Amino acid sequence: MEWKEFGNEVVKLLKLRTPPIGVHFSENDEIPDKAFVPSKYGLQMAVCQAIGFSRFTGRTIALRYEDFACPPAMVIYGLVDGDVEEILVKAEWIKHGSYDAKKLPKGKYKTFVFGDLTNMDLKPQAILIFGNPAQIGRLIQATTYHGGSVKAELTAKTASCGEALIPAINGEVTIAVPGAGDRVFAGLDEDEMIFSMPYEWMERIIEGLRNAGRGANVSYPVIPFLFFTPRFPKMYREVQKEFKRV
Repeated sequence: MEWKEFGNEVVKLLKLRTPPIGVHFSENDEIPDKAFVPSKYGLQMAVCQAIGFSRFTGRTIALRYEDFACPPAMVIYGLVDGDVEEILVKAEWIKHGSYDAKKLPKGKYKTFVFGDLTNMDLKPQAILIFGNPAQIGRLIQATTYHGGSVKAELTAKTASCGEALIPAINGEVTIAVPGAGDRVFAGLDEDEMIFSMPYEWMERIIEGLRNAGRGANVSYPVIPFLFFTPRFPKMYREVQKEFKRV
């Protein structure tokens, strides 16, 4: 299964509002053909904003140093020397410097590419899926269909660009609860969460989505159990006793 097929299948199985996002970080200064590059249009973007751009437009977007607008992300992605904890303290997100930010090696990556997985031409290294808690829960079930558990260190800070994405780039499956940046700059709804996974997990996730809970007749959306006689309030029951069949 290739990534475009995977993207379409996940959208179908989970009835997602937007397609999964493929992520490719390059050690070379390469830009995919037809990719949107913000700086060419006099713009800079936050990473969550760039991800949202791909989600809602279906286009591939590429960021280099000159395209970044978010200071914490620039530190997290190894583009500059800096201290994420110090930034968060100054912004009063944390009281003191005790935030363990997930980071990429300094200077390793030059280009950061995000695209709609269903039509992205560049092979992704990681995949982000945005959904409501029921959809994300189904993805957790698909992951644990193969055993184990999904581990997450949740702080609701740097969610899509850091908490979700860095583990996936490093080969781990995780989830994240979006914080302020994703809400303000990336257009996430209040009920949306993020599931992230390495590219290599595609076959396993599809197998899990198709099979987890199949013996209990569970899939998405979950069909409520409606095979019962409802019990109405006493007044309804008393009225019903007076009914005469016609």
